Amino acid sequence: MVSADANPYYDSFVRWQMNVLREQGKIKFGERYTIYSPKDDQPCMDHDRQSGEAVGPQEYTAVKMKVLEWGPNAPSDLLQAVGGKTVYMVAATLRPETMLVLASKSRANTDL
Repeated sequence: MVSADANPYYDSFVRWQMNVLREQGKIKFGERYTIYSPKDDQPCMDHDRQSGEAVGPQEYTAVKMKVLEWGPNAPSDLLQAVGGKTVYMVAATLRPETMLVLASKSRANTDL
């Protein structure tokens, strides 16, 4: 139910109001960023947190890179665990412009 079970008449009114507003295009269902609390294992609002009020979600840029070959210093247990499977590594950054530098340096350096 949209509202409390305690008053079915009020709940009926709220449902009607929400449906009318949705049909008029005043409100819509959608996605929004939210903060997730690992302690409570659920999304939480700003005022629900013990610390970190007024801290919003942080946007990162992720770059997925395929491992083409392993370097000569790769541990043997790693190579055995991979066993010829395709491996991808994901790097995340707040400054995506740094990823271009990393990619160009790794192409130039075959020891990476």
